[in-house]
Amino acid sequence: MHWPLARKPVRARDIPFYNLHYLHGCRRPGDPTIVWGTDVAAEPMSEYVRECNRGSKILFSPAHVLVQAVGRALKRHPELNRRIVGKRIFNFRDVNVRMMTYNRGFNEVEVLLIRHVDSLSLERIARILWKNQHRAARGDTPDHADKAWLRRRFPGPLLGWIVRSYLYLDSRFSLPKVDRIDRIACSPVLVNYLAFSGAPPMRAYKPSNYPHESSTLSVTMGRVEKQPVVRNGQLVVGQVAPLFVRADHRIASAYHLAQFTETVRKLLMDPAAMELTSGKPTTDRTDIQAA
Repeated sequence: MHWPLARKPVRARDIPFYNLHYLHGCRRPGDPTIVWGTDVAAEPMSEYVRECNRGSKILFSPAHVLVQAVGRALKRHPELNRRIVGKRIFNFRDVNVRMMTYNRGFNEVEVLLIRHVDSLSLERIARILWKNQHRAARGDTPDHADKAWLRRRFPGPLLGWIVRSYLYLDSRFSLPKVDRIDRIACSPVLVNYLAFSGAPPMRAYKPSNYPHESSTLSVTMGRVEKQPVVRNGQLVVGQVAPLFVRADHRIASAYHLAQFTETVRKLLMDPAAMELTSGKPTTDRTDIQAA
Protein backbone atom coordinates (compact mmCIF):
# COMPACT_ATOMS: atom_id res chain seq x y z
CA MET A 1 0.00 0.00 0.00
CA HIS A 2 1.18 3.50 -0.73
CA TRP A 3 -0.14 7.05 -0.59
CA PRO A 4 -0.15 8.57 -4.08
CA LEU A 5 -0.82 12.13 -2.85
CA ALA A 6 1.34 14.46 -0.80
CA ARG A 7 0.62 14.52 2.93
CA LYS A 8 -0.61 18.14 2.92
CA PRO A 9 -2.85 19.85 0.36
CA VAL A 10 -1.74 22.86 -1.65
CA ARG A 11 -2.04 25.97 0.49
CA ALA A 12 -4.88 28.32 -0.40
CA ARG A 13 -2.44 31.21 -0.76
CA ASP A 14 -0.61 29.25 -3.47
CA ILE A 15 -3.76 28.79 -5.58
CA PRO A 16 -4.68 31.56 -8.07
CA PHE A 17 -7.64 33.50 -6.76
CA TYR A 18 -10.13 32.75 -9.52
CA ASN A 19 -9.30 29.05 -9.31
CA LEU A 20 -10.55 29.29 -5.72
CA HIS A 21 -13.88 30.55 -7.06
CA TYR A 22 -14.26 27.38 -9.13
CA LEU A 23 -12.95 25.20 -6.30
CA HIS A 24 -15.43 26.49 -3.72
CA GLY A 25 -18.28 27.60 -5.97
CA CYS A 26 -18.96 24.69 -8.36
CA ARG A 27 -21.55 22.54 -6.64
CA ARG A 28 -24.42 22.07 -9.10
CA PRO A 29 -24.56 18.67 -10.84
CA GLY A 30 -26.27 20.19 -13.87
CA ASP A 31 -24.47 22.05 -16.65
CA PRO A 32 -26.94 24.22 -18.62
CA THR A 33 -24.34 25.13 -21.22
CA ILE A 34 -24.53 25.36 -25.01
CA VAL A 35 -21.49 26.17 -27.17
CA TRP A 36 -21.35 27.27 -30.78
CA GLY A 37 -18.02 27.01 -32.59
CA THR A 38 -17.36 28.67 -35.93
CA ASP A 39 -14.66 30.28 -38.07
CA VAL A 40 -14.12 33.91 -39.02
CA ALA A 41 -12.50 35.04 -42.27
CA ALA A 42 -9.76 37.13 -40.71
CA GLU A 43 -8.30 39.02 -43.69
CA PRO A 44 -10.55 42.13 -43.24
CA MET A 45 -9.81 42.27 -39.51
CA SER A 46 -6.05 41.80 -40.00
CA GLU A 47 -5.91 44.46 -42.68
CA TYR A 48 -8.02 46.83 -40.59
CA VAL A 49 -5.69 46.43 -37.59
CA ARG A 50 -2.63 47.05 -39.79
CA GLU A 51 -4.25 50.16 -41.23
CA CYS A 52 -5.13 51.48 -37.76
CA ASN A 53 -1.54 50.93 -36.59
CA ARG A 54 -0.06 52.99 -39.43
CA GLY A 55 1.00 56.28 -37.88
CA SER A 56 -0.87 55.61 -34.64
CA LYS A 57 0.64 56.16 -31.20
CA ILE A 58 -1.49 53.28 -29.88
CA LEU A 59 -0.89 49.64 -30.76
CA PHE A 60 -4.14 48.00 -31.88
CA SER A 61 -4.72 44.25 -31.88
CA PRO A 62 -7.50 41.79 -32.82
CA ALA A 63 -8.31 41.58 -29.09
CA HIS A 64 -9.49 45.19 -29.16
CA VAL A 65 -11.64 44.53 -32.23
CA LEU A 66 -13.12 41.47 -30.52
CA VAL A 67 -14.15 43.47 -27.43
CA GLN A 68 -15.76 46.13 -29.62
CA ALA A 69 -17.64 43.49 -31.67
CA VAL A 70 -18.99 41.77 -28.56
CA GLY A 71 -20.23 45.08 -27.16
CA ARG A 72 -22.01 45.97 -30.39
CA ALA A 73 -23.50 42.47 -30.69
CA LEU A 74 -24.77 42.51 -27.11
CA LYS A 75 -26.48 45.84 -27.81
CA ARG A 76 -28.25 44.29 -30.82
CA HIS A 77 -29.29 41.20 -28.86
CA PRO A 78 -30.57 42.50 -25.50
CA GLU A 79 -32.19 39.12 -24.80
CA LEU A 80 -28.68 37.90 -23.89
CA ASN A 81 -27.78 40.91 -21.74
CA ARG A 82 -29.35 39.24 -18.72
CA ARG A 83 -28.55 37.29 -15.59
CA ILE A 84 -30.28 34.79 -13.36
CA VAL A 85 -31.13 35.51 -9.73
CA GLY A 86 -32.73 32.52 -8.03
CA LYS A 87 -35.37 31.33 -10.49
CA ARG A 88 -35.88 34.75 -12.09
CA ILE A 89 -34.19 36.49 -15.02
CA PHE A 90 -33.20 40.16 -14.89
CA ASN A 91 -32.03 42.54 -17.62
CA PHE A 92 -28.78 44.46 -17.14
CA ARG A 93 -29.20 48.22 -17.23
CA ASP A 94 -26.00 48.83 -19.26
CA VAL A 95 -23.91 46.99 -21.84
CA ASN A 96 -20.70 46.07 -20.05
CA VAL A 97 -18.04 43.54 -21.03
CA ARG A 98 -15.50 41.64 -18.97
CA MET A 99 -12.10 40.93 -20.53
CA MET A 100 -9.80 38.22 -19.22
CA THR A 101 -6.08 39.08 -19.16
CA TYR A 102 -3.06 37.17 -17.89
CA ASN A 103 -0.54 38.78 -15.54
CA ARG A 104 2.75 36.95 -16.11
CA GLY A 105 4.50 38.74 -13.28
CA PHE A 106 2.07 37.40 -10.66
CA ASN A 107 1.06 34.18 -12.50
CA GLU A 108 -2.58 35.19 -12.16
CA VAL A 109 -5.47 36.01 -14.44
CA GLU A 110 -7.21 39.34 -14.01
CA VAL A 111 -10.69 40.36 -15.06
CA LEU A 112 -11.23 43.84 -16.44
CA LEU A 113 -14.73 45.32 -16.49
CA ILE A 114 -15.30 47.79 -19.36
CA ARG A 115 -18.48 49.78 -18.96
CA HIS A 116 -20.75 51.08 -21.77
CA VAL A 117 -18.62 49.24 -24.32
CA ASP A 118 -21.41 49.37 -26.91
CA SER A 119 -20.60 53.06 -27.58
CA LEU A 120 -16.78 53.06 -27.22
CA SER A 121 -14.46 53.61 -30.17
CA LEU A 122 -11.68 51.14 -30.95
CA GLU A 123 -9.10 53.69 -29.83
CA ARG A 124 -10.83 54.13 -26.49
CA ILE A 125 -11.00 50.36 -25.94
CA ALA A 126 -7.31 49.99 -26.80
CA ARG A 127 -6.33 52.77 -24.38
CA ILE A 128 -8.33 51.15 -21.60
CA LEU A 129 -6.80 47.70 -22.12
CA TRP A 130 -3.22 48.94 -22.44
CA LYS A 131 -3.58 51.14 -19.38
CA ASN A 132 -4.77 48.13 -17.40
CA GLN A 133 -1.86 46.01 -18.72
CA HIS A 134 0.68 48.61 -17.58
CA ARG A 135 -0.94 48.81 -14.16
CA ALA A 136 -1.06 45.02 -13.91
CA ALA A 137 2.68 44.81 -14.55
CA ARG A 138 3.19 47.10 -11.54
CA GLY A 139 0.71 45.14 -9.43
CA ASP A 140 -1.52 48.14 -8.67
CA THR A 141 -4.77 47.27 -10.47
CA PRO A 142 -7.95 47.21 -8.35
CA ASP A 143 -8.21 43.49 -9.15
CA HIS A 144 -4.76 42.82 -7.68
CA ALA A 145 -5.45 44.99 -4.63
CA ASP A 146 -8.81 43.31 -3.98
CA LYS A 147 -7.33 39.80 -4.12
CA ALA A 148 -4.44 40.77 -1.85
CA TRP A 149 -6.89 42.32 0.64
CA LEU A 150 -9.09 39.22 0.71
CA ARG A 151 -6.15 36.86 1.16
CA ARG A 152 -4.76 38.99 3.96
CA ARG A 153 -8.05 39.43 5.83
CA PHE A 154 -9.43 35.92 5.25
CA PRO A 155 -6.57 33.38 5.15
CA GLY A 156 -6.89 29.66 4.48
CA PRO A 157 -10.27 27.88 4.76
CA LEU A 158 -12.01 31.08 5.83
CA LEU A 159 -11.56 32.51 2.32
CA GLY A 160 -13.31 29.45 0.87
CA TRP A 161 -16.22 29.97 3.25
CA ILE A 162 -16.44 33.65 2.25
CA VAL A 163 -16.50 32.73 -1.45
CA ARG A 164 -19.24 30.12 -0.95
CA SER A 165 -21.33 32.47 1.18
CA TYR A 166 -21.07 35.33 -1.31
CA LEU A 167 -21.96 33.14 -4.30
CA TYR A 168 -24.90 31.69 -2.36
CA LEU A 169 -26.34 35.09 -1.51
CA ASP A 170 -25.65 36.73 -4.87
CA SER A 171 -27.22 33.84 -6.79
CA ARG A 172 -30.47 34.11 -4.80
CA PHE A 173 -30.93 37.83 -4.16
CA SER A 174 -30.66 40.93 -6.36
CA LEU A 175 -27.98 42.76 -4.39
CA PRO A 176 -26.39 46.18 -4.97
CA LYS A 177 -22.76 46.10 -6.09
CA VAL A 178 -19.85 47.92 -4.50
CA ASP A 179 -16.42 48.71 -5.91
CA ARG A 180 -14.81 45.49 -4.71
CA ILE A 181 -14.68 41.98 -6.14
CA ASP A 182 -18.43 41.83 -6.89
CA ARG A 183 -17.99 44.31 -9.77
CA ILE A 184 -17.57 41.11 -11.76
CA ALA A 185 -21.35 40.66 -11.52
CA CYS A 186 -22.01 43.82 -13.57
CA SER A 187 -21.73 42.08 -16.95
CA PRO A 188 -23.09 38.84 -18.41
CA VAL A 189 -20.22 38.24 -20.87
CA LEU A 190 -16.57 37.29 -20.53
CA VAL A 191 -14.27 37.87 -23.53
CA ASN A 192 -11.17 35.72 -24.05
CA TYR A 193 -8.57 36.30 -26.76
CA LEU A 194 -6.35 33.21 -26.65
CA ALA A 195 -3.76 34.11 -29.28
CA PHE A 196 -0.84 34.40 -26.88
CA SER A 197 2.66 33.29 -27.86
CA GLY A 198 3.05 29.52 -27.77
CA ALA A 199 -0.67 28.76 -27.99
CA PRO A 200 -1.39 25.74 -30.24
CA PRO A 201 -3.94 25.87 -33.07
CA MET A 202 -7.47 25.92 -31.65
CA ARG A 203 -9.84 23.25 -32.98
CA ALA A 204 -12.24 22.98 -30.03
CA TYR A 205 -12.76 25.02 -26.90
CA LYS A 206 -15.31 24.66 -24.13
CA PRO A 207 -15.31 27.77 -21.90
CA SER A 208 -15.81 27.05 -18.22
CA ASN A 209 -19.19 27.81 -16.73
CA TYR A 210 -18.07 30.26 -14.05
CA PRO A 211 -19.78 29.58 -10.70
CA HIS A 212 -21.40 32.99 -10.69
CA GLU A 213 -24.91 33.37 -12.02
CA SER A 214 -24.03 36.65 -13.76
CA SER A 215 -21.72 34.84 -16.19
CA THR A 216 -24.23 33.58 -18.76
CA LEU A 217 -22.21 34.30 -21.91
CA SER A 218 -18.61 33.77 -23.01
CA VAL A 219 -16.87 34.70 -26.29
CA THR A 220 -13.46 33.21 -27.12
CA MET A 221 -11.30 33.74 -30.19
CA GLY A 222 -8.06 31.95 -31.03
CA ARG A 223 -5.13 33.12 -33.10
CA VAL A 224 -5.39 33.75 -36.83
CA GLU A 225 -4.14 30.81 -38.93
CA LYS A 226 -3.51 30.17 -42.59
CA GLN A 227 -5.86 27.45 -43.85
CA PRO A 228 -7.16 26.20 -47.20
CA VAL A 229 -10.58 27.77 -47.83
CA VAL A 230 -13.00 27.98 -50.74
CA ARG A 231 -13.53 31.54 -52.01
CA ASN A 232 -15.65 32.18 -55.13
CA GLY A 233 -15.50 28.51 -56.01
CA GLN A 234 -11.67 28.42 -55.83
CA LEU A 235 -9.48 26.70 -53.28
CA VAL A 236 -7.12 29.31 -51.82
CA VAL A 237 -5.02 29.88 -48.72
CA GLY A 238 -6.95 32.17 -46.38
CA GLN A 239 -6.63 33.62 -42.90
CA VAL A 240 -9.07 32.06 -40.45
CA ALA A 241 -9.69 32.68 -36.75
CA PRO A 242 -11.65 30.19 -34.59
CA LEU A 243 -14.54 31.63 -32.59
CA PHE A 244 -16.44 29.92 -29.76
CA VAL A 245 -19.46 31.31 -27.94
CA ARG A 246 -20.91 29.74 -24.79
CA ALA A 247 -24.38 30.62 -23.50
CA ASP A 248 -26.56 29.59 -20.57
CA HIS A 249 -29.45 27.48 -21.86
CA ARG A 250 -31.66 28.88 -19.09
CA ILE A 251 -31.50 32.25 -20.86
CA ALA A 252 -30.70 31.51 -24.50
CA SER A 253 -31.83 28.92 -27.01
CA ALA A 254 -29.66 27.61 -29.83
CA TYR A 255 -31.52 30.05 -32.10
CA HIS A 256 -30.53 33.05 -29.94
CA LEU A 257 -26.97 31.78 -29.65
CA ALA A 258 -26.67 31.35 -33.42
CA GLN A 259 -27.96 34.88 -34.08
CA PHE A 260 -25.58 36.44 -31.56
CA THR A 261 -22.63 34.41 -32.86
CA GLU A 262 -23.34 35.40 -36.45
CA THR A 263 -23.57 39.08 -35.46
CA VAL A 264 -20.16 38.91 -33.76
CA ARG A 265 -18.78 37.07 -36.79
CA LYS A 266 -20.05 39.68 -39.28
CA LEU A 267 -18.76 42.56 -37.18
CA LEU A 268 -15.29 40.98 -37.02
CA MET A 269 -15.33 40.65 -40.81
CA ASP A 270 -16.30 44.35 -41.23
CA PRO A 271 -14.67 46.10 -38.25
CA ALA A 272 -14.64 49.56 -39.86
CA ALA A 273 -18.44 49.65 -39.73
CA MET A 274 -18.35 49.57 -35.92
CA GLU A 275 -16.67 52.97 -35.77
CA LEU A 276 -19.77 54.52 -37.35
CA THR A 277 -21.74 53.71 -34.18
CA SER A 278 -19.13 54.88 -31.67
CA GLY A 279 -20.32 57.46 -29.20
CA LYS A 280 -18.36 60.22 -27.55
CA PRO A 281 -15.36 59.03 -25.50
CA THR A 282 -16.07 58.75 -21.81
CA THR A 283 -13.75 59.08 -18.87
CA ASP A 284 -11.90 56.22 -17.17
CA ARG A 285 -14.15 56.63 -14.16
CA THR A 286 -17.25 55.53 -16.08
CA ASP A 287 -15.99 53.06 -18.67
CA ILE A 288 -13.36 50.98 -16.87
CA GLN A 289 -13.12 49.07 -13.64
CA ALA A 290 -10.84 46.13 -13.01
CA ALA A 291 -13.00 43.48 -11.41
